[in-house]
Amino acid sequence: MAIERMKYLIDTNLFLYAATNDQKVVAFFDTAQESEWAGFSSITRLELFGFPDLKAGDESRLKELLGCFSELAVTGDVVDRAIAIRKERRMKAPDAIIAASALVMNARLATRNTADFKNVKGLHLEDPFEV
Repeated sequence: MAIERMKYLIDTNLFLYAATNDQKVVAFFDTAQESEWAGFSSITRLELFGFPDLKAGDESRLKELLGCFSELAVTGDVVDRAIAIRKERRMKAPDAIIAASALVMNARLATRNTADFKNVKGLHLEDPFEV
């Protein structure tokens, strides 16, 4: 499948790697920006900016990175899918919402933490460190 036909939901951890200028993730972000759709869950924004010790420079860099992608709201469809995921397997609510968001968007979940998501039915994972 051509890159431009792909959709990606980007997990929180990849924004943290990109903020430190990790070249594998920066290259992946370039690829994702050329895809059909690339975005992140509102939960990712909450996770990133919810740290009380976040420095102003880090916050500015994260805002810049997030600005390159679409933010996907946590809708009723996402919550319903997350509930189903949590009923099937033990998973933290934020991870279930992120997985559900990818499923609702019919997008690949780009994450470094593939082990956290590997047993979610129908979820396609991509780890930029493994490509």
